[in-house]
Amino acid sequence: MPIIFSDEDLMYLDKEHDIKLRSIRQEIDTLKAKGDASFCKKCGHIMQGFAVGNAKLLECGFCGNRIAEMMKSD
Repeated sequence: MPIIFSDEDLMYLDKEHDIKLRSIRQEIDTLKAKGDASFCKKCGHIMQGFAVGNAKLLECGFCGNRIAEMMKSD
């Protein structure tokens, strides 16, 4: 399940944590809008991608879940 921060959650944090969480939230929203990011189906964290030949390998840095995808050849 993905982590979702609402504005109410951010009200109770100090200024430093507030800035960190807002920047994380903005970065995730940017990645979602671009469509470049893949999110783990187990835990919802962003998966890291590696290209090997014509395959794209994705690994979650949090839970270790791995997925392989074939890349389209143009």
